[in-house]
Amino acid sequence: MSVPAVGLSNILMRLMRYRLWLVVFPLALGLATGIYSMLQLPVFTAYARLLPPQTNASSATALLNQVGGGAAVGAAALTLKNPSDLYASMLLSRTVQDDAIARFKLQAHYSIDDIDLVRVEVAKRTKVEVGKDGIITLSYTDKTGLMAADVANGLIEAMYRVASRLARQDDARRMAFYDRLIEEARQTQEAADLRLLEIEVKTGLTRLKGQEESSTAAMVELRGMIATREVELTKSSVTATARHPEMVRLQSELTGLRAQLGRLEPRVSGKSGLPDDGMKKFEQARKDKNLFLPFGDYAQRRALVDPARRDVENAQNVVAQLVKAREFSRGDDTRDLSVMQILDDAVAPTRKSGPKVVFNAVAATIVGFFFAVMAALVWDILFTDMDRRQRWRLVAMSVVRFRSKRNSVPYPTPNSPSP
Repeated sequence: MSVPAVGLSNILMRLMRYRLWLVVFPLALGLATGIYSMLQLPVFTAYARLLPPQTNASSATALLNQVGGGAAVGAAALTLKNPSDLYASMLLSRTVQDDAIARFKLQAHYSIDDIDLVRVEVAKRTKVEVGKDGIITLSYTDKTGLMAADVANGLIEAMYRVASRLARQDDARRMAFYDRLIEEARQTQEAADLRLLEIEVKTGLTRLKGQEESSTAAMVELRGMIATREVELTKSSVTATARHPEMVRLQSELTGLRAQLGRLEPRVSGKSGLPDDGMKKFEQARKDKNLFLPFGDYAQRRALVDPARRDVENAQNVVAQLVKAREFSRGDDTRDLSVMQILDDAVAPTRKSGPKVVFNAVAATIVGFFFAVMAALVWDILFTDMDRRQRWRLVAMSVVRFRSKRNSVPYPTPNSPSP
């Protein structure tokens, strides 16, 4: 058996034998396709363009980022990453499709009883594209231009309703999220207030403005009065005895002033560095409701009160920021899913979009040419030469004999002897 030569010139020489077939078959296929396309009903495509809002980077989220912690993480989950892709997915959703099917009675329009098949038909006729600039192009194809435009606009309106419902649900979840954070922050503030109150009651160092300054000024004033009385007492002792009424009065005033100064400036022990009777003076000041505190006890009392005051201030700041973020979030609702600008409404097209007679005819001609070339080569290689014809004839006869022999042999039975 000879092996056929392989090469471009040899292939072209073989194809020259079937040049009529290579011309007639592609032209006939293209002509038939063009006639079939012309006989088909025309279809029309309506286009609508949507301009989605920008990414919802809300001012409430910015405030929560200042607060920090889990609040910022939770708020990030409420923002949108890509609104254009979200709109495109919503336009192809089952809820939007069912709304358009029920509104325009598309089951009767397409003569399809199964609702699932109607959804498939609507999805096949609907096309959504997102451009690089973020503009969404929605197209719908139907056998009438008016129906195509109506269904396209109906899909947009259905998407509006779905987006509004989702926006309300999102707003409710966002408000619940802020309310939970505010409640937790207020509980923390109440705990800090109670702790500060206990420390203030214990130390006597309250949140009254000027308490420390008043105590210091009182101590300075007492020292000045003591110095004045000592000078007067020294001057009077020159001309009066110790039992003189004026000397007794000055001595009594000086003793009282020194006692009051001793209460504001207690002695400090050398070992611990703390007042000897610090806790007793705390309790005594609380019982006497004395606003003036011992000057030497300020460091110890401030070390207890200042951290508690800072905790209260931080808790109040967190609550204020969360309440402000919640109020700002209400203003950000104007940029929710339901807000969208329609750049171009869908209008009924005047020119059909299909079928494309010329394109279909040319494509069918090209495809038919390739099929004709392949068929000519296969026929020439397998069935043209006499040797190959004889070989295929022998193969066919062998197959027929094998099948006839197989059918003539009886099947063995359980009682028949084995061969």
